Order: sequence, then structure tokens, then C-alpha cells
Amino acid sequence: MSFALVPVAEAALFTFGCLVIHALRRHADVVTATLACLATLLVLMIGIACAPESFAKYQAASVADFARLDAAIY
Repeated sequence: MSFALVPVAEAALFTFGCLVIHALRRHADVVTATLACLATLLVLMIGIACAPESFAKYQAASVADFARLDAAIY
């Protein structure tokens, strides 16, 4: 996809979303809940994408990486 088409695709997607919301206006509670879930997922995805690299290292680490278990204690 050419970079010149990206704004056109974004505008088309936005317009399509507006049409869907307008068509489902009688089911406002369902649309609101769906949009809230999508917004929450978007915030989580952005947060994960912007997390520092060290956070990813700690997320993949095991307990043994942070604690020294001494056999004499047990």
C-alpha cells in the first residue's frame, strides 16, 4: 500500500465506523460496551508497545533470577 493511500484508507475506515454506529443507534448500550472494550484493548496494546525493554526482560524472567534459595534454610 502506498503512503499516499494511508490517509484515504483511514478516512474510509472512520466513515465506515460512523455508519456502523449510526446503524446500531437503537442498541446504544451494546455499542457503548463494545467501544469501551476496544478502547481498553487499544490502551493496553499501546502500553505494552511503549514499555521499556527491561520490563519485557522481567516479564520473561523466572523466580530464580530474583531470589537466591539457600538449601541450608530448608
